[in-house]
Amino acid sequence: MRRITVVLMVLAVLMTAWVYREQVASTGAEVKSGEVVISLGKDLTEAQKSQVVSYFETKINLDKVRYVSVSNQEERRYLEGKIDEKLIGTRAISCALVIGSAKGQGIDVQTHNINGVSPFMYANAANTAGIEDVQIYVEAPFEVSGTAALTGIIKAFELASGKALNETAKDTANQELAESSKLGEKIGQDKAGKIIYEVKKQVVEKKVADPAEIRRIILQVSADLNITLAEEDVTRIIALMQNLNQVNINISQLNEQLDKLQKGIQDVRTQTDQAQGFFQKLVRFIRNLFQGLTGANFSLR
Repeated sequence: MRRITVVLMVLAVLMTAWVYREQVASTGAEVKSGEVVISLGKDLTEAQKSQVVSYFETKINLDKVRYVSVSNQEERRYLEGKIDEKLIGTRAISCALVIGSAKGQGIDVQTHNINGVSPFMYANAANTAGIEDVQIYVEAPFEVSGTAALTGIIKAFELASGKALNETAKDTANQELAESSKLGEKIGQDKAGKIIYEVKKQVVEKKVADPAEIRRIILQVSADLNITLAEEDVTRIIALMQNLNQVNINISQLNEQLDKLQKGIQDVRTQTDQAQGFFQKLVRFIRNLFQGLTGANFSLR
């Protein structure tokens, strides 16, 4: 009898922990699978809107789609002072298609005519804002930086879920995207997205608030990724991470939501490493061949 009681107590503790995990892992704002919302830049011409919608129609049937518009004033609310004025511009152009996925499917992002933000950057920032389990397509009728598109993504998600996301989280998400974009101009978008993500994981998971400790994490992560950061970049990342500590981010949920895009980045890196390995083997083969034929030292640079 005593053993049965102990077993029941253990089960009760495990069930309580599981329920608690589910509660903290979710933002409470969920989009039904298949729910579709499109955000359109308010300054698009009718012809440009038709062009964007036609592109989105290649991704999903738009019979039950809902629309929301985004103005430049709304974009400025989150981005002014965070990025160069020229990147905000005076018109709202970029658009987004948000499609609800099944719970646990994570965030998947694809872009077209966006040159300043990578899909991974969008996904990472979207999760900071509280977005979960969606497919996102970011589009513009011509090439734009894309830094303002997160506002449209958030508005589309809020309409689809019927719930407003936390304002602090939205503001921090836009700061994260702005800093990622700035860093991407210097070291490349893939590296910038990766370093922000890796530092973010450690800072949030360990609840690190001390600027000196955050700096240590940034320098360690950048060294692990063979990236050299300017002091001004380190300072801005520290400020971003301090703000991220004010947002309720669950690490398990973060990893789950970005799993698909992380694998995509890893696949690219693996293919690059394999290609470099093949080239190095080829160089060694040619060098050995010439040395065998001539008996002389030979090098390829």
